[in-house]
Amino acid sequence: MNDIQKVNNMPPVWVFSIISSFRNFLKKTYYRFVPPSMAVFEKAQGFWIAKAISVACELNLSEIVAKNEKSVEEIAGASKTDTSALYRLMRALASEGIFEEIRPKVFKNNKFSNALREQPGNLKNMIIHQLNETNWDVVNQLKYSVTSGTNAAQKLLGTDIFTHLQNTPEKNELYNKAMSETSRLSSAAIVSAYSFNGIGTLADIGGGEGMLLCTILQKNQSVKGLLFDLSHVVKTAGNMVQRFGVEDRVKIVPGDFFETTLPKANAYLLKNILHAFDDEACIGLLQSISNEMKGKGKILVIETVISEDNKAGFGKLFDLQMLIVTENGKERTAREFRNIFEFAGFKLTRVVKTVSPFNIIEGVKI
Repeated sequence: MNDIQKVNNMPPVWVFSIISSFRNFLKKTYYRFVPPSMAVFEKAQGFWIAKAISVACELNLSEIVAKNEKSVEEIAGASKTDTSALYRLMRALASEGIFEEIRPKVFKNNKFSNALREQPGNLKNMIIHQLNETNWDVVNQLKYSVTSGTNAAQKLLGTDIFTHLQNTPEKNELYNKAMSETSRLSSAAIVSAYSFNGIGTLADIGGGEGMLLCTILQKNQSVKGLLFDLSHVVKTAGNMVQRFGVEDRVKIVPGDFFETTLPKANAYLLKNILHAFDDEACIGLLQSISNEMKGKGKILVIETVISEDNKAGFGKLFDLQMLIVTENGKERTAREFRNIFEFAGFKLTRVVKTVSPFNIIEGVKI
């Protein structure tokens, strides 16, 4: 299935919203009938399944099982693991609906374990990245960040998380793959929810390997693109651009968006950039964009938008990651986005929901 087909197969946003609301209703109803102490204990056990999924990805268990049923002995041999211990891992995963134990100690893939295979549309590398030893150690410092108000990554790594990635090529490669995987899924949701018609040149600031920009250009043949990110990040972007067949409409520009003059464009895209920085840094970056923007132009920020009610939301959990790995970064409410836009000379015009945890926050130059 190509990327355009994935876009066309996205469900309508209103359907997604109704289903999400119904899911939250069922969860709340369930917990009303469970003793409070048991309810919070059950919620606290989530780390076991998270780590089990990560280990399954690292051991390539879904690839090993592939399209056939396999005994745990066969899987253990191929994965170089202890048979008894591996069975206990796979039994736990199967109890959560990941893999299926069709006979005693014989497993096959199902749609959820297949989602752990490294292939288009899946998030294997993102799971490994989020739950690898470094991130696991950082997450374990959540109490430190809550009590000190400072990020734990600096404490553990001796530098900020992005410099650490730049200095460790294998982790940087995994991070880039993880970002491309999430961009592949969110890109389909974004181009389904928002029309990019009428934009002459779109600059993706901090656009990584270019997955999102390429997806937009693939669907919008009249748009030209500028991909701007650090030199070690965009060094593989040429492969992405060629794979999408948009090399004649994309210019790759290496640079640091806090230190390098930004390229000129009609519209600017910032996906999961602002949440890594405090308000002052975000305003400065937006002002730099305003200085280079052709005409009135548009700013398109793609991030979670935290609701100001007590409803569950991905952004409220994602915000904890920003607490422990960034220096005063955070997920923001619509009100907070409006404030930083106005300080930078932009007006927030609308927040567009997508079939993903991310929203498109649109602004125009005042």
